[in-house]
Amino acid sequence: MPTKTLWDEFAEMQDELDRLFRISFGDGVSYQYPPVNIAENDDSYVVEARVPGLSKDDISIELDGRQLRLRGEHKRVEATYLRSERVDGRFERVLTFLHDLDPEKVEAVVENGILRVTLPKAESAKPRRIAINTK
Repeated sequence: MPTKTLWDEFAEMQDELDRLFRISFGDGVSYQYPPVNIAENDDSYVVEARVPGLSKDDISIELDGRQLRLRGEHKRVEATYLRSERVDGRFERVLTFLHDLDPEKVEAVVENGILRVTLPKAESAKPRRIAINTK
């Protein structure tokens, strides 16, 4: 039998840590999944979440006031694996925004494993130019 390399030992340690996290946190629910990027401009927030392998039917999006809730599930394909590194199970991610949002204008698109949610700010939250009067 060949000697273990440092990489082999690292991979075994990673497998053990993954197993411990699955035991500790249940069926794969993670508060940091999916990873997101959030951009802001004067008119809206744009959230991009990485959701590889999921379709629009696998994802639920809810807006409650200033909170955006992303839910979904990666289903495990039954097979005999030599190594299993892909996350499976349910996930839920809640993002809270500083400004009021306009729920009627929210748009969501999933394409190539990226969920893009555009959240327009409410008119009251948008910057306004204030005229200065002279006396």
